[in-house]
Amino acid sequence: MKFKKILSKSIIFLCTLCFITGCTKEKLDENSKEEVKGNCSIVECMKKIEATNTIEEINDIVGFESITDAMIGSDPIWKFDSKNWISFKTNSNDDITIQATIDKESIKNDKINLPASSDLQKDLDNGSFTYEELVEKVGGDGTLTSISKSALSYTWVDKTGQRLGATFNNKSGKCTVASYR
Repeated sequence: MKFKKILSKSIIFLCTLCFITGCTKEKLDENSKEEVKGNCSIVECMKKIEATNTIEEINDIVGFESITDAMIGSDPIWKFDSKNWISFKTNSNDDITIQATIDKESIKNDKINLPASSDLQKDLDNGSFTYEELVEKVGGDGTLTSISKSALSYTWVDKTGQRLGATFNNKSGKCTVASYR
């Protein structure tokens, strides 16, 4: 019985303290947001970057220099905030891949209607499809998330948070890989 009284008084005290100090979920979320830096948002910067860009050229595009982050890997990265960064990866054949890691909440689109996985596989098996055809099918543009000399990859996020990634060959324009995450 004594424990219940102490617990009850503790809860009342914490609620009162939060009320007085303005400690609300919105306030906590507002304070935890990080300031995005650079010349452009990560989505806009990716649209300006080309597979042939050097690290120095990408520094100029994004507006700050790359770093390395042991938690992410040894490749140069441009860290916009804790959830959004661009990495510069050199493959074994000296082909460069510029890849964006983007918080899915920031690119979620209520108008996107992702097709069933089996329908997508059927389309791939029947000669594939272009980016424009997939845009028409899902109801909106994808977000460019990977650039290389041979391909571009896009991501779509629907209102439930389901992600569809699709890679398109630069020569044929056709989708080579599509997957849900």
